Amino acid sequence: MSTLVRTETLVEMIERTLGRQGNKIALKIPKHDGSGYDQISFADLKKRSDQFAATLKKRGLQKGEKFVIIGKPRTDWAVAFLGVLKAGGVALPIDASWQAPEVQRVLRDMDAIGAVVADAPHYEMIKDQRQLQHIVTMDRLPGVPTVSDWLSSERFEGLPTDPDEVAVMLCTSGTTGNSKGVMLSHTNIVSNAQSALSRIDFTDQDIVLAIPPWYHVFGLIVLVCSLSAGAQLIYTDDYKNLPKYMVENRVSILVGVPKLFHAMYEKLEGTIQENRLARFLWRYAPTLLGTKIKKRLVGGNQLKYFLSGGAPLDTKVMRGLRRLGIGMIEGYGLTETSPALTFSTPFNDKIGSVGPAIPGVEIRIDDPNEEGIGEIVVRGPNVMKGYYKNPEATRKILDPDGWLHTGDLGYLDEDGWLYIKGRKKNVIVLEGGKNVYPEEIEFELKQIPLIEEIMIKGGKRKGLEVIKAFVYPKPELLQKHSPDELKKMIWEAIKEKSKDFAQYKRVHSQQDLIILDKPFEKSSKLDIKRYLYDEA
Repeated sequence: MSTLVRTETLVEMIERTLGRQGNKIALKIPKHDGSGYDQISFADLKKRSDQFAATLKKRGLQKGEKFVIIGKPRTDWAVAFLGVLKAGGVALPIDASWQAPEVQRVLRDMDAIGAVVADAPHYEMIKDQRQLQHIVTMDRLPGVPTVSDWLSSERFEGLPTDPDEVAVMLCTSGTTGNSKGVMLSHTNIVSNAQSALSRIDFTDQDIVLAIPPWYHVFGLIVLVCSLSAGAQLIYTDDYKNLPKYMVENRVSILVGVPKLFHAMYEKLEGTIQENRLARFLWRYAPTLLGTKIKKRLVGGNQLKYFLSGGAPLDTKVMRGLRRLGIGMIEGYGLTETSPALTFSTPFNDKIGSVGPAIPGVEIRIDDPNEEGIGEIVVRGPNVMKGYYKNPEATRKILDPDGWLHTGDLGYLDEDGWLYIKGRKKNVIVLEGGKNVYPEEIEFELKQIPLIEEIMIKGGKRKGLEVIKAFVYPKPELLQKHSPDELKKMIWEAIKEKSKDFAQYKRVHSQQDLIILDKPFEKSSKLDIKRYLYDEA
């Protein structure tokens, strides 16, 4: 098996660039008050992360101890992330939208000993957690040290680190007691970044604007690749002002989830239809029209391509953008694979494919049917070390030969390009790229006294993927109340219980609650036959 892995750590890979790029701006995040950018140069990122690491060492951080980082991306987030790694710790980024019970369970399950939090609400979530020996904030709060307060003036001496040691842990689940902490080593992430950079055009001349946050594995690898390549990275979740940021910074690469590109293309379609000249160009000279659109989008001719990941992209969007001469790359990966497994190319005829395996990664299809569709199984240096303190879950997904069973279904064409055809697992992937684990929500909602059985499943409403709840109420309630009364009662109970969930994990409409009048049909193993309950 060919591989691009070198024996180096994530810190060593990034440090080479930090030292070489000097005062060039590495990271820019628009401020919420509209007063410009929170930004940091490569040189300052190196200096401040060294200083933060020195303080961590002085305060007794031991090799392999876990420090959580909770908050949306900002420069202090990056300083803390690199500082923890430099001090020999393990960085554990947590979704900034998780609620207190979710965060607290992860802190306990993952044995975190320290935390860097963004602001007062996040601080309130964790301030009483006794196992936390260190709490640092990004915003200034009374009596709590900030990241800036922890920038030591003492000389930092780096620690020797084995590339096979865990660098980052990412949690696939927050709500239940069965959180899975994905252990990613330095080698896992370094190999993935090197393979990705060898496949896609991503250099120190690029200005990259990215939507995925750094606590999501997609956003994290974009951060790592940007720092490693010496590209400038701009992060924002401000969709409304996205056009302003793209023009203002003369962006050359836009990284996002399908939700972003679907919205952009829909708006583009509407604009073209409203303009007679644009309609003419779309029909007879689409690339000329595309040139005009690109100039308007980014203020020049420098746009290289859009990069989409995190969820499936609509083939209509892919075809339309490429017809305009706008390159569109789609990737596929998992948290457990650091994450990238494949990338397509900006312009290709294989619409609907996520591309061939990146260098160093092997892909095979297990138990293919007559159409060649089977489970996607992968192997490579980017495959996780396992789930933290969960050997049983690790054995279920990772076999002794290093093959990881993705739970996704697909096929490979004659050129080795992968096509995703569905999910063997029950995970729901929302349009924004968020993964929702049905068992996690079922575990919590099952505690509602009105509910006898519940199944959470993805479904469509107005063309978008949503979370649906199929509920069989307590049998005695079916005798006492009408279906409409029951639905209203259970809906109110679900809304109340869901206040402890992140927004994206909630059932958002009463339309997505389906009340059943008899128990779920089950297999001999007493598993619900989920396929029988596709839509209401």
